[in-house]
Amino acid sequence: MTLTSMTGFGRAQGELSSRFAASVVIRSVNSKYLDVVVRTSVRDEVPELEAAVRAVVAGGLERGRVTVQVDLQQTVPQTVRVVVNADAVASAGEQLAALSLPGCVGSGVGLGELLAIPGLVTVESVASQLEPVEVEALAEVTARAVAALASMRREEGAVLEGHVRNDLAVIRGFVDWFEPQSGKFRSLVFDRLRDRLAELTGQGSGLDPDRQVQEAALLADRADVTEEVVRLRSHLAGFVDRLDGGGAVGRTLDFMCQEILRELNTLGSKCREVGVAERLVDAKAALERVREQVQNLE
Repeated sequence: MTLTSMTGFGRAQGELSSRFAASVVIRSVNSKYLDVVVRTSVRDEVPELEAAVRAVVAGGLERGRVTVQVDLQQTVPQTVRVVVNADAVASAGEQLAALSLPGCVGSGVGLGELLAIPGLVTVESVASQLEPVEVEALAEVTARAVAALASMRREEGAVLEGHVRNDLAVIRGFVDWFEPQSGKFRSLVFDRLRDRLAELTGQGSGLDPDRQVQEAALLADRADVTEEVVRLRSHLAGFVDRLDGGGAVGRTLDFMCQEILRELNTLGSKCREVGVAERLVDAKAALERVREQVQNLE
């Protein structure tokens, strides 16, 4: 399975029936979960439309904030219904005819003027409810839009994977450089601690030289980073295995980045020898880039 990004774009259009055609545009960005927002050009509520679109999107994607814009175009003139409130028109005519204001002759009011009064005439459009066959056709159009989106997400996922592997090589290079020298670093810590103990206790302290060596060895042992190196290699190997497996591994890889950072921090706190800090900074910078990239993966 390939890796998939969570950002992308897809579009499809087609006829639903002799009444409707549809255009579906899908965009997706990063999100912890699958969050689908459906927008339509229909003024009336069409729950069957939203349900069909959501089902298709949920079947094709696992994570991401997905916005779906569905535009329905009528291929035949819209059916409308004109409703005239006859009682209100008659009442308005009678009241106007009864008026005897200066310069106003009520009986001269025509039907056109009456119908212009707000509320006497309304124009209602017939609800745009989709038939089952039209809902099925819309689902097919949506599926093609999702497929286009998924294709773009896979292409971007391949690019992200390349960046991730390059930065992992930087981290692995640091471990490869550090591990052969870990024994030397431990010896340096031991010698420094032994000399420091001798300096602090002084010649007249009466502290046995063997005891000094023993104390220095204990402190040097605490600075041993063998376990951290082993765990780092294990985390890096597991990371690569999940990359190779593909699929929706973005969240898992994000957690693994946290584990790798913990080991790097521990290693840095235990070993402060010259040259380590500079290389460790480069490894942490590479890890931060890895984490930014995997947070874009599904």
